[in-house]
Amino acid sequence: MKLSTCVGVLALAVAATGFTSQAWANARVTVGHFAPFASSLQGTSVSIRVNGQTALSNVVFGQFTEYLTLGPAGSYTLEVIPTGTTTVAISATVSLANNTDYTVLAVGDGRNQPLALLPLTDDNAAPPAGQIKLRVVHAAPFANTLPATEVSIRDNANNVVGGLARVPFRGASPYLTVPAGTYDLRVATPDGSTTLIDPKPVNLAAGRIVTLVATGGANGFPTGVTAITAGASPVNPLPQFEIGQSRVRVAHFAPFANTLAGTAVSVRVNGNQILENVRFRQFSGELTLSQGAYQIQIFPQGSSTAAISGTVEIDGNRAYTLAAVGDGSNQPLGLRRFEDRTSTPPAGRYALRIAHLAPFAASSAATEVSIRTDDGSVVANLSRVPYDAASGYLELPVGTLDVKVSNPDGTVNFIDLAPLNLPAGAIATAYAVGDGRNQQLGIVAVPVGDVPLEDSVDGSANGLWFNPQTSGQGLTFFAIPRENRLIGTWYTFLNDGSGRHLWYTLDSCRVAVAGGPCTNPGGFDNRRAQLSIYETVGGNFNAPGNVQTRDVGSAEIRFLSCTEAEFSYRLGTALVGPFRLTNLVPNNNCGIENP
Repeated sequence: MKLSTCVGVLALAVAATGFTSQAWANARVTVGHFAPFASSLQGTSVSIRVNGQTALSNVVFGQFTEYLTLGPAGSYTLEVIPTGTTTVAISATVSLANNTDYTVLAVGDGRNQPLALLPLTDDNAAPPAGQIKLRVVHAAPFANTLPATEVSIRDNANNVVGGLARVPFRGASPYLTVPAGTYDLRVATPDGSTTLIDPKPVNLAAGRIVTLVATGGANGFPTGVTAITAGASPVNPLPQFEIGQSRVRVAHFAPFANTLAGTAVSVRVNGNQILENVRFRQFSGELTLSQGAYQIQIFPQGSSTAAISGTVEIDGNRAYTLAAVGDGSNQPLGLRRFEDRTSTPPAGRYALRIAHLAPFAASSAATEVSIRTDDGSVVANLSRVPYDAASGYLELPVGTLDVKVSNPDGTVNFIDLAPLNLPAGAIATAYAVGDGRNQQLGIVAVPVGDVPLEDSVDGSANGLWFNPQTSGQGLTFFAIPRENRLIGTWYTFLNDGSGRHLWYTLDSCRVAVAGGPCTNPGGFDNRRAQLSIYETVGGNFNAPGNVQTRDVGSAEIRFLSCTEAEFSYRLGTALVGPFRLTNLVPNNNCGIENP
């Protein structure tokens, strides 16, 4: 499936809520970063302080939070600080009332329009039945005077919507109550003669309360539109941590050797080894660390010399992924800290961030890629993304995600992601990895929490295997990583000299019927598997038949390398034996070593 048109591009975002009227004791605030003050997405990264305390870190252009509960009524000082600096870029004091929701937006580019905070009071009273409430905010600093930034919001018949004519930068409309349905709006010059932003139609369900924020138009960030709605139920609160504790996951994305065994590393934290024999594309489970500074060292397996060493600051009550990056040739080896989102996505959606950690070229410009949907459309302004850059989180409807990584103009595909399914509520980052020399380019999805994602495997077992000494027969295998399961087929001949074909199905998980659900996953460790052999009879060509499947034997497959395997079988009492297999089309990214 292609990404929903509700995603659009990163340059226009929607902070959406669907709260019914309710009472709460404290003020709540949605914070959005829509200030394109740098020419790259990573360059816009900031931390946000509330009354001197860091509330959010590594927030990039296009990201916004769900509601954060700040506290009782009063004045709050909000500060925006570019990542890696101590200089406050934006500072403002806002007065917040009890039982009130607010949206606070960082806006401006520091060139056309000054950097500033734009506070808005939200109205989350439910709209009438069958209606939605829609508010429009102009935060696109594409001109250096306010009159030059004026726009009108029009429908596809060129009619001005809701009196939204001559809206200047930082202008905000009141809430419009309109019928639920599909809306095809555009942002135009005041007279409507020139379209500045033309998003795809978006369908808004009854009960939604939506704030549209037009952004972009400076420092290479084009104007665009994204519609993200939270549905009719309250936004889920931030998860609870043990006070001062954070969750940390370690990932190995440094393709510094041309075999997977050669990439194996051990990981030490403050001198204590916590992981060993971690290979390229693998990542750990979540570790719990207290707030503080930690020395992280990564050693090639068997070496006493650290290939990567650095000190990482871990704040309390957060989630992080620490990634080993670089190849030591095109891009230096290093350690990258990603702060992971922990707030639950709205109902029926998952949150996905995309990061480029594929060091396939020596210069930043040569590593630039675009992230596109299957139809070639650029995803969320992710064009000309350089190495070591990451997007904000996209909130996507549950379904099949099918994207590809290409050169900036989309003419050459570097990576074509196999369709990925994430459940509702999942939070994950899709990392583009590999250098195309030592290790092939690919994508690894790393979850936050216990989201059931498929583990990273090299696919060396998959494909067509045959015995050169017995032409006309062979086996096919397919691994199911999340179940540690191997399934396959064996096409051979009857043992009666007739030359008639015979097919068996193979499964490392014993099931009542071949192809049925696996009730006891396991049995495959990417090197060997114990297999049940099934025979199905009674079928007709492309037509229903009286099909019966029975368990007729057992087998073991032992993968000796990417190209060689040994297959041992037992069919009843008469047919027993092993034979060697050769992979007809071996996977170039081989991870099977001689056992």
